[in-house]
Amino acid sequence: MPRRPPATGRFAKLLALPFLLALACASPTLPLPPPELPTQTVGVDADHITLSAGCGAVESEAVVIIINESPAVPGDKAVSGALANACGQWDASVFAHSGDWLQVTQVADSETSPRTLVHVR
Repeated sequence: MPRRPPATGRFAKLLALPFLLALACASPTLPLPPPELPTQTVGVDADHITLSAGCGAVESEAVVIIINESPAVPGDKAVSGALANACGQWDASVFAHSGDWLQVTQVADSETSPRTLVHVR
């Protein structure tokens, strides 16, 4: 008749499983990367530019936030943004002039990325 393994060995394996699963869940995740540098094109008028970035520029369906750092820009015009599509592509019309600096960040799953600085040409 075959011998059964001792019960203590099976019991120890069952106890180790939750511990191993807890360690796997506690492993650090990668931080959200900054958005890729967008391209600049002429906007709808002399006070605007269009920023755009292709697939993979940000996370899928991320919120892209753009802030014009120029103190000459009124607060209600200093912030703009966009919603990225499923592949991470986005575009936005931004109130900006030559020489302005723009902060571009992305928010995905309640995590905010470091900023990418864009110098307006």
